[in-house]
Amino acid sequence: MSIIEPADLDDLLTRPRPRLLLFASVGSDHHRFDRLVGWLDAWSQDNDVDCVIQFGTATPPQHASGVAYVDRAVLLRAMRSADIVVVQGGPMSIIEARREGSRPVVVPRVPRLREVVDDHQVTFCRKLDGEGLIALAETATELRAHLDRALADPASMKLVDEPHVESSTQESIARFSRVADGVASTERSTRPTVLLLGGAGRSGSTLLERILGESSGVEQLGETVHLWERGLRDDELCGCGRPFGHCPFWTEVGQRAYGGWQNVDTEQVVGLRRSVVRTRFSAELLGPAWRVGWRLRRDRLARLLGALYWAAAEVSGASVLVDSSKHPAYAMLLRRVRVNLRCVLVVRDPRAVAHAWSRTVRRPEVVGRDVEMPRYGLTYSSLMWQGYALLYEVLRLVGVPLLVVHYEELTRDPAGVVRSVLSFAGVPEGSGRPTLEGHQIELSAGHTVAGNPMRFTTGRVSVRSDDRWRVEMRVRDARLVGALTWWGRRLLGYR
Repeated sequence: MSIIEPADLDDLLTRPRPRLLLFASVGSDHHRFDRLVGWLDAWSQDNDVDCVIQFGTATPPQHASGVAYVDRAVLLRAMRSADIVVVQGGPMSIIEARREGSRPVVVPRVPRLREVVDDHQVTFCRKLDGEGLIALAETATELRAHLDRALADPASMKLVDEPHVESSTQESIARFSRVADGVASTERSTRPTVLLLGGAGRSGSTLLERILGESSGVEQLGETVHLWERGLRDDELCGCGRPFGHCPFWTEVGQRAYGGWQNVDTEQVVGLRRSVVRTRFSAELLGPAWRVGWRLRRDRLARLLGALYWAAAEVSGASVLVDSSKHPAYAMLLRRVRVNLRCVLVVRDPRAVAHAWSRTVRRPEVVGRDVEMPRYGLTYSSLMWQGYALLYEVLRLVGVPLLVVHYEELTRDPAGVVRSVLSFAGVPEGSGRPTLEGHQIELSAGHTVAGNPMRFTTGRVSVRSDDRWRVEMRVRDARLVGALTWWGRRLLGYR
């Protein structure tokens, strides 16, 4: 086994080579791709070539040279210089190989071996192979056959003489996107629906989530944006009352999504989330991301979340997953995840929200320590309330389905509001709906990973409006909040 550094690969690309060079890349996905690495390693042992495999999280090769990861500049130079290029079935890997002048040999990942979440790579690559854009290998025998032909005639793997070679990455993306759109349209109906509850905290999203979770075909997940640190790292309590690491639901989700939570680098993912899910990155989350490093982090986090949601849908058997993460930047990120995203903006009178944020609330999910939820001042909570409302309106403008729910209406007519939300989420009218007797509902335990302490409440609950702010809040404070949120209040129907 020869593990090399990216600098060693760069050196290999610049000096004269007596033998042909095969460069292979499995990409940066957290799913292991041992199958491709093993097939290439065995082939390289039987052939006199320089074989370099970027193996990512897979087991390193035993005979070929291996490099765990390379930056994009070195990756593109390797694709440009290599006589034979082999890649996994991700669209960008194929686009970049062709952009650098190679007709790549492509091995798609398959879900039954836990190499990817679903069959989209197989379907996508078969369409590309049918158009003659790649050399598709779904078995070890097919891979060997393609590589043997390439070894005999290396020029056949270059695109310099093909009249339809894309002249730019943008043209490649447009061409491949047309194929991807056709694949996506056939599989979209099988994707889980993620119903993201958005808006400023203390607006009633946990109450709505708990009621929705009593519907058949609906699973409540809590605030998954905080899963990595509060659940995986800190092992805080799940809504079912067990520590995250001992919750059977989340244990099975981790097994199906990642082959077990032990395969997830917790600190790395926490860092990804903190560097990507930021309001200041809204433009890049919604549109093109020109910073390559940040784009790679964004896409890696999106793949992790895609695996999480698909696994949660499989384990629960639910077609709708309710996520109360709230943050609009998180909703923007979910546009890039392979789910059907629908957003519900849960709003409450901003004066009530500001008053709620000023109160002291203990976090019961932290065991052994007395930890309180954060408290925000009037100005901060007011600007957050209005800013979140604005950003969700932006999401509506870019095509994300959005429904606005008022806390006051939810507490006045819970059955009617819940019926509207479930219809918006695509839950059939004949499905089991939560039983609301007037303003009373029986709540069972759910597997919510983070959120308001109300997620631990079970048994019979009254759905009533909390109007303490009207008597506890000082008049001048109420007027300040009203002045700071006047635009948002008008937009959302508050006078």
